[in-house]
Amino acid sequence: MAGDKSGEFRGKSVEAAISAGLAALQLTRENVDVEVIRPGSRGVLGLGAEDAVVRLTELRPGAVRATSETAAQPTVEPRPAPTPKPQQTSAPKAPAQPRPEPSTARNGAPAELNDKELAAAELGRAFLSGLLERMGLRAGVEIVAQTDAEADADDRVPVLNIVGGDLGMLIGRQNETLSAMEFITRLAVNQQSHSRSQFTVDVNGYRAKRAEALRKLAFRMADQCSQSGRTVSLEPMPPAERRIIHMALRDHPKVITQSVGEGDRRKVTIVPKKDA
Repeated sequence: MAGDKSGEFRGKSVEAAISAGLAALQLTRENVDVEVIRPGSRGVLGLGAEDAVVRLTELRPGAVRATSETAAQPTVEPRPAPTPKPQQTSAPKAPAQPRPEPSTARNGAPAELNDKELAAAELGRAFLSGLLERMGLRAGVEIVAQTDAEADADDRVPVLNIVGGDLGMLIGRQNETLSAMEFITRLAVNQQSHSRSQFTVDVNGYRAKRAEALRKLAFRMADQCSQSGRTVSLEPMPPAERRIIHMALRDHPKVITQSVGEGDRRKVTIVPKKDA
């Protein structure tokens, strides 16, 4: 039977909440029953953190102490020895089939990585997986290769592609959320490896699909520019997307590309070549 002293207490962790409660009730750990109401959470990068909440109740002398922290060990009844079964000859197992590639995986195998690049990519995958878990998202992270639209064959870096359902929130307006996740992941990996790591972060192949769409747009607008003889201005884009336009049209025989504007309003213009 419980005593007269009880109450709910908060702390950064369960242990901190218990310590605060013991101090307030002027009791020792052995004299209270502990009920963990909320274990607390550190949140994601300090955001959304919650204190732990516990309820402490004084135990009267002779009462059995049972808490929600640890369950009483059950009594283990001795089991009779199992009756040996006659051995049966099992049929040979079929060879294991290779696991199919995820539907969101990009075309082609991941680029060949040296030991340093592979180590950095694995660190990034581990960090991202932990970040997604703390955010309460059911998603995986795979290491894949950049596509032809994203980068040249000799200038490609690994891609940490987050795969799962309903992950649009991780992209954001003009890739702002996705770029922020990439920056944080690179920062964490650089601190762990004590070197500068190169990789990108994607969500369900969004950047690969966007790069291909921008490449097609670049060729279409280049044809329009060369036929009309007039400069064509595209919508403002982040630096990575402007680079895709420049890269797609750098060898075009009839147009050249330029970036104009400032800050978030910077965009690509497609200009007809004078000699064309």
